[in-house]
Amino acid sequence: MPRTLGVIPARLASSRFPNKPLHPIMGIPMIAHCLYRAQKAKMIDKLILATPDTEIFELGERLGFECMMTSAKHERATERAAEVLENLETQKKHFENIILLQGDEPELDPQVVDNLIASMNTSKASVINLVHAITDEGIQDVNVVKAILTQNNTVNFFSRASIPTNTAVSFRQLGMIGFASEILKKFIILEPSKHEIIESIDMMRLLDNDIDILAMEVTKSIIGVDQLKDISLVEARLMHDPLFPEYRKYYENLNFK
Repeated sequence: MPRTLGVIPARLASSRFPNKPLHPIMGIPMIAHCLYRAQKAKMIDKLILATPDTEIFELGERLGFECMMTSAKHERATERAAEVLENLETQKKHFENIILLQGDEPELDPQVVDNLIASMNTSKASVINLVHAITDEGIQDVNVVKAILTQNNTVNFFSRASIPTNTAVSFRQLGMIGFASEILKKFIILEPSKHEIIESIDMMRLLDNDIDILAMEVTKSIIGVDQLKDISLVEARLMHDPLFPEYRKYYENLNFK
């Protein structure tokens, strides 16, 4: 069975929401929600928090997770994840697949992570990106990355614009992406592409270089925290989340101040 590495990149620098990974959600730092929930995925063989910031690194270690300091020069989460993969390979630790998770999606569903890994193990696709349908104001929101899909569920294009034009339904790209390790290593060798720069979407680098991305649709939406106003939306949903009480109790027992 292929071995899978899970990476959660996080950094304090953010133009829209500085120090976002450490912002409390229901009294727990956002990044801790992501770590606790990813830890419950059964098919991740190794989970690593990757960051250029000592504050995040130290928090991750206090929470009991494996952490890795990475370059502060990375602008893309994919580049940070690739550095983790390369560092592990120098230690003779090899993984066929790598799952890129996000430090700003605190509703992460471990079952969805396992479903993605299962698809990576059985599909011929070298890249699988989760998407879900949206019908609300998110279609017009430039912070929400939309995807155009082909009839075969491969991604044709990503954009921050409202696409298709005047549509009532669109697909939102989620930050959960599965890569064959060899493709991720190829990604960082490629130069940033034209549409990657225009749209500020790193996955366009693959599409611009004719590397297919398979879309995997999920029915449950996940709120990506882009701005401070998103925190209250996440907290309202966590009030009814079955996983939250489990790790909240564990976090509180650590006596963080």
